[in-house]
Amino acid sequence: MRDNKSVCPPQGEGQREIRREGSYSMIAENDEKKRSKLWRIAMTVSSVLIIIIAVFFGIRLFTSNPLEGKWINEGSGLVMRIQGNGTASLEWPDESDGSEELRYHVNLKSKTFTLYQGEEDGTSQEVYDTSAESGFAAETMEGTYDYSLEQGELTLTEREYGDQMVFEKE
Repeated sequence: MRDNKSVCPPQGEGQREIRREGSYSMIAENDEKKRSKLWRIAMTVSSVLIIIIAVFFGIRLFTSNPLEGKWINEGSGLVMRIQGNGTASLEWPDESDGSEELRYHVNLKSKTFTLYQGEEDGTSQEVYDTSAESGFAAETMEGTYDYSLEQGELTLTEREYGDQMVFEKE
């Protein structure tokens, strides 16, 4: 047997609660103009945020340096850290102590990577210096390379002889 009180609330109190719930369940209390204005504001704000995020990722994707990071050549042990400020540090643990700093230039259009000492135009004496100050890694790696970047693997191909070096991103 059912209890009528649990199924059907008393007439006066239940109707008041239902009315109260109904008036607060709609945005702007069933005022179509206010609801329409709030909807337009919400859609405008979300559209602007989507556009800003898309522009940010578009700029970051197409203008950033794809080679930036730490690269390791498994065969030789060469560690190359390419930084965003135009410098690359080379560390060849088997041949020299510490790391050597070189300048670099990346041409995204022709997919070339150039490592050099001194000024970019090559007029610096340091480029032609073969003294003891110039390290083994710097002398070995200096030059222009075609690069290929696929799934965390960087392949540098020497332009003159076609020798390849494969690096894994760490």
